[in-house]
Amino acid sequence: MANLITHSLSYSKEDAMKYFMQPLFVGNSAMDYFEIMTGVKSSQKLDKFGTLQNITLAETTGFAGIAGGANNYSQRSIAVARMEAEVEQAGGVFFNSIKGELLRTGNSKDDISGTKIQGIVAEMMMTGVKRDLERQIWFGHTASTSANFSAYNGILQQLTGLPAAQKLSIPSVLVTTAGLETSVLEFQAMVDAMPSEGLENRADLVIFASRSLCDNYRTALRQGGTEGAYVSLQDGTPKLSFQGIPVVEMGLWDSVIATSGGTGSTITPPALDTSVGNDYDAHLAVLTVKNNIVIATDYESVSGADMWYDKKDKFNRFRFEYVIGAQYKNDELTVTANSGA
Repeated sequence: MANLITHSLSYSKEDAMKYFMQPLFVGNSAMDYFEIMTGVKSSQKLDKFGTLQNITLAETTGFAGIAGGANNYSQRSIAVARMEAEVEQAGGVFFNSIKGELLRTGNSKDDISGTKIQGIVAEMMMTGVKRDLERQIWFGHTASTSANFSAYNGILQQLTGLPAAQKLSIPSVLVTTAGLETSVLEFQAMVDAMPSEGLENRADLVIFASRSLCDNYRTALRQGGTEGAYVSLQDGTPKLSFQGIPVVEMGLWDSVIATSGGTGSTITPPALDTSVGNDYDAHLAVLTVKNNIVIATDYESVSGADMWYDKKDKFNRFRFEYVIGAQYKNDELTVTANSGA
């Protein structure tokens, strides 16, 4: 058996008012900018309707219906995969510690159901599930040899299907010289590469960027003396923007790339480095229109994690299951840039 939590804390050194685990940090979630399809149980077709135009002409006698143009309607598939997270915990691990005071008595000493310890373990598990979800949604690749990435194709792999002109390359070494900062040049290049259909929706544009690029952009703003003009407070938290486009810092990207690939790799999308599970180098950005990226899941119909006590093995078991898939709708609404390209 393998406990989710182990500890070597003594009774005298513990503080009963504090958690004993080191909290997992999960960065900004991009979910607010995606279209979330809930209640999905199997693969789906995404409908795409082309823009209808040039059908309004000078008035004439009679009726003459004008076609909206070829390829006005098409579909793109979004495949979903079944995912599962399972952990277990024996209550006896906490015997003779201050947390042991929270355990049951008699024959139920190992049963943490209904105790504060159960809530702590469940919260820690769900934090891990959330972190895994965000990592796999972005970096998943079915050809990976790593089980941490191979269940389904994530957003970045799906976006390798964009036209070549909308997949830009970022230098591996970021320039910080005033007026030549890499982030400013790359953000502008992404805007320039966005098709006119995407720029028509400027109010809905968003840039997702790795922490490395965001830090470089902050340097550019400080050097230009314009940082205050590009940082706004939302719910008390400073948010970056570029030409009025929100810049969402994706710190999780840097963590994943550092541990699953490493800075300085020479991976070139769409070629795959199956040993690391992703095709991306140190610096990464995605410019897209809100709701162009779609996440399909059955989460709406999932009541939560199952939690039960196994009397035979004296273990508390936790399980969370869901289905998930990622895709994008329109080519003309997204641009990517990364230093592995």
